[in-house]
Amino acid sequence: MTDALAVEGLRIRDAGGNALVDDISFAIRRGGALTLIGETGSGKSLVALAMLGLLPSGMKATGTITLAGERPLDAADGRGLKALWRRHLMLVPQEPAAALDPIMRVRRQLALAGLLGAKIDVALRAVDLEEEDGGKFGFELSGGMAQRVLVATALGTGAPVVVADEPTKCLDPERVGQVIGLLRRLLLDGRSLFVITHDRRLAQSLPGQLAILHGGRIVEHGRAEDVIAAPRSAFGRAWMASDPAAWPSCARSCDRSRLALSAHGLSFAWPGRPPLFRELDLHLPRGGILGIDGPSGCGKTTLGDVLLGLRRPSAGSVEWAGEDIVGRPDAIRPMRRRYQKLHQEPAAAFIPGVPLRRQFEALRLVVPGFDALRALPELLDRLKLRHALVDRRPEELSGGEAQRMSLARVLALDPRVIIADEPTSRLDPVVQRETMALLREQVEARGISVVLVSHDASLLRAIADETISLARAPGVPA
Repeated sequence: MTDALAVEGLRIRDAGGNALVDDISFAIRRGGALTLIGETGSGKSLVALAMLGLLPSGMKATGTITLAGERPLDAADGRGLKALWRRHLMLVPQEPAAALDPIMRVRRQLALAGLLGAKIDVALRAVDLEEEDGGKFGFELSGGMAQRVLVATALGTGAPVVVADEPTKCLDPERVGQVIGLLRRLLLDGRSLFVITHDRRLAQSLPGQLAILHGGRIVEHGRAEDVIAAPRSAFGRAWMASDPAAWPSCARSCDRSRLALSAHGLSFAWPGRPPLFRELDLHLPRGGILGIDGPSGCGKTTLGDVLLGLRRPSAGSVEWAGEDIVGRPDAIRPMRRRYQKLHQEPAAAFIPGVPLRRQFEALRLVVPGFDALRALPELLDRLKLRHALVDRRPEELSGGEAQRMSLARVLALDPRVIIADEPTSRLDPVVQRETMALLREQVEARGISVVLVSHDASLLRAIADETISLARAPGVPA
């Protein structure tokens, strides 16, 4: 049987000649799947980008990429690889916010991807989106909704090979199950899948092959069920053992007599729409961790923005250290440094094209005399980030590296409260556990308070002192 996709001897180097991915080879048969897991920053997404001729400027690829019925292409032939889009290859990218045009309606974006007429509505319904969602602009979508639009795009095109980079990121458990079902349906239809994921449930649910990438090399490759049942590599064993459900419980002692953040009677509604939440009370003590969960589109991210004074509630109060900040920029301004957001989308945290070192240095313009670079080396070590990454531009980092770098910047500001919106969604399970351990250590050592937004109920059970569940309001799409 002819392979649908074959990659042979793929190597990727940065502008300095350093090997980022070294000697990657695999083949996917028609109607088959290969799932790629591995450490954050190991080059998983770079492999996908190289296959599509989309490597960032300055990076160079060697090796060959062959699609069924086509001649082998040099991995450096970006123009030739781009000519295969849609007809042979379809990408579901990792960053929905960057992939969708924020000021173009969803229906128009699907049409530009090759979906026509009734196919658009069929594709939207397949991912549990309504026809009216097709009329929304990109900026009106939650992270989970944007991710499902990208999955709908892949479903609606006829490309025989679908490359899906973290297709379940930012989705609640119900939607994860839905996407798994859609991917399996593609296999039944004879299409082939190359899937990159940190999601244990997705890795365990897809048939076919599973490969583990570590240090830029494939260290393990075999039948998915065999690798999952008995991984041979040290990293594979650590990956499989990092389920938050198995983390040891940790009794925390927070100062419940002192509140870092509280809200009373809090309600929020977009104009002309039902409230996302109403009459919500919450209390976050100093040194406490408050979990927020709920289905996609229920308002978790919006609640975080309201608590940070970035959006004004429809009703109710938000108090920082006992002072109501609703509608009071004079109260927010002197405390802004102490109340920080860790964004769900790392791309939103940094300025594209500007080296990270300059962006850290620029913090002194916000906080006079502040030297973020002084605290940075220790934080980078704790977050297992190479010091050389600070001289790269944000787009040259992997999603997981960017997320940890944004956490380093937040911690360098010595915050009182962190609103962490899906802070581990781009991290492999091993780094997720280490990052959550660091965050918990900072909470205990420095009295930081955290509002932790997550779809992962087992993660919240392992780390949060208390969890509030938001329900989707009637009439509000997911």
